[in-house]
Amino acid sequence: MPKYLLFPVNDSLPKATFYVKAGGRTVSDFTAAYDPANPRFDAYVDVTRFGDCVITDASGDPLPLQTADRLPTVDEIPGGGVLRPAVHYTATLGWTNDPNGLIYADGTYHMFAQHNPMSTDWGNMTWDHAISPDLLHWTDLGDVLFPDETGTMFSGSAICDEKNAAGFGAGAILLFYTAAGDHSELSRGVPFTQCLAYSTDGGKTFEKYAGNPIIPHIVGANRDPKVQWSDELEKYTLSLYLDGNDYAIFSSDDLLHWSRFCTLTMPFDNECPDFYPLPLEGGVKWVFSGAHDSYLVGEIRGGTFVPEQENLPYHIHPGPSYAAQTFSGTGERRIKIAWDNVAAPGAVFHSQMGFPVEMFLRRVGDTVRLGSLPVREIEAIRTPVLHGEFRGALTVTSQDFGDGAAEVRIGIREGSGPFTLSCFGESIAVDPASNALRIGETNAPLTYSGEGNLRVIFDTLGAEIFADGGLIYATHAHIADREQGLVLECRGADITADAWRLKL
Repeated sequence: MPKYLLFPVNDSLPKATFYVKAGGRTVSDFTAAYDPANPRFDAYVDVTRFGDCVITDASGDPLPLQTADRLPTVDEIPGGGVLRPAVHYTATLGWTNDPNGLIYADGTYHMFAQHNPMSTDWGNMTWDHAISPDLLHWTDLGDVLFPDETGTMFSGSAICDEKNAAGFGAGAILLFYTAAGDHSELSRGVPFTQCLAYSTDGGKTFEKYAGNPIIPHIVGANRDPKVQWSDELEKYTLSLYLDGNDYAIFSSDDLLHWSRFCTLTMPFDNECPDFYPLPLEGGVKWVFSGAHDSYLVGEIRGGTFVPEQENLPYHIHPGPSYAAQTFSGTGERRIKIAWDNVAAPGAVFHSQMGFPVEMFLRRVGDTVRLGSLPVREIEAIRTPVLHGEFRGALTVTSQDFGDGAAEVRIGIREGSGPFTLSCFGESIAVDPASNALRIGETNAPLTYSGEGNLRVIFDTLGAEIFADGGLIYATHAHIADREQGLVLECRGADITADAWRLKL
């Protein structure tokens, strides 16, 4: 039997429901815009778990579909390279959203993500799987978690069960996910529950736990389990979005049976919790964040999480960044990837993953602030384009980026005048005298009154901005115009500037 059935789709047409049938019964269903006459691309429907099967429309008639034994490469897809970013991960085909199950195990980074293989629109949620040796070069392995009678596969997390706490074997990779009932015909009327899948072959294949759900329905569309070990509790924690602005944290000894020990309200957030420790001033603080990137900082003591300051924003909005998650298994490094919800008109994919960043805490006055900077692995893909000190009123230009992305770093000296940085047609204005940064409609109040810095990664679908040594983070969606290159315009400025071409 072939691994894939090729389903021709064209998202400009209305969608309908289609059914996968095996042994005379419906084993799966999905929505898609079927167009064999003028397809935008062929969706690859993985049918290996069904054996001999067909895909039918509502009439029950099998569709005449071609087959394939492997996923195509980007170069093998007509128009597959259109608007592909140079240094940001995109699924080969289809819609992608929240990063899920970020884990480093046996020398490999694994990134799963919400994926619709049938469309460049949201729907039919599965988990895509990609691997990397260095956080930069990613290989798309295709989908590993598929919708079933419990629902479609919503967001979650992963850990390596080195202690064999769950009993699947030491070193098993465990995926924790939400089964989103009532999002398919097979799961009509089924509530959202939290479930588990596991791999005993290093992430090549996954099997859903026979005892699912590990957490039954609690309230509303409760979802997005994030699992993390706690030294303080000597237990695993599972953070879960409940409803409204409410979250809960559970604990477990065996990763299978969970008890709630904390409930939190995040006034500025919902969905996609993350919960992790970070060093600060010789000790450890815990960060609890939501999908909109607001966060709490506190400690685990007395058997619960105790926030020590009010909810703060990490990402300066508006911007496409959402639903960020940190990796497990990376030791003292806390590496984070977000979903950049950016449409790529005419492309065979939708959205990209943000450039990986390393998180840190820093005390600013009486407040503990969360910050981030691009991972140090970025240095391996740099080619110098510009370097120098720039004073007074002047304009500096550079075009030498080719089809790569660009990284620009600017050091701002105390007393510097304003300047504007433009790259690929996107402009960022900085006025050090008023501690202000502006990109598009976003205004970020800089906190350093003295020497500061600005780092920006420009790619095909937008820019990521890091200022104040990483305490300011902003994103902006923009389709690159590489003919415009880099332009640095200064009025009384006193700065240093470096620029690199980034190319995988």
